[in-house]
Amino acid sequence: MDNVPVRVGGPTSAPRNNSTNSGRFWPSAGQNGNPKRNILKPILIALGVLLMLVVFVLASWSLYRNSVAVQIDTSKYQAVFFTNGQVYFGKLEKLSGGYFKLNNIYYLQAPATDESDNLQATTTQQASDVQLIKLGSEVHGPEDSMVMNEDQILFFENLKADGKVTTSIGEYINQKK
Repeated sequence: MDNVPVRVGGPTSAPRNNSTNSGRFWPSAGQNGNPKRNILKPILIALGVLLMLVVFVLASWSLYRNSVAVQIDTSKYQAVFFTNGQVYFGKLEKLSGGYFKLNNIYYLQAPATDESDNLQATTTQQASDVQLIKLGSEVHGPEDSMVMNEDQILFFENLKADGKVTTSIGEYINQKK
């Protein structure tokens, strides 16, 4: 047999570069010549968009968490209300890792009452006899600083300079001088 060129395809096969048929039933190879590259491009774009979305959400969450620190007026005292019902007064600051620090701490203490007294009279008396106590004189001898997890704090308030607690703190500080 002689080497005779063989024509592949016949009159029934469609031409490859016919623009009316291109991509109608089979994915076009396009200019790259590889149909897999045409599928890979949208996947990479989707992954890029997803990555940008994740970065945006994490940045927003970080800004939100740190925005609490902006609400603390460092020139004033704060009242910090805990999930266990305790309230402390002092200078609050936000630490990293979801923690707060309270310095120059005070708390309210009502005097012990005799349970045989009338409940209404006792409540009225307790409201007027509440004392502001400086942290540090307790039996366990704590330092005047407290670090707490933000999950244990319900909320905090900046105190007015002319409020009763702030005025009492000022009087306490003046007595110690």
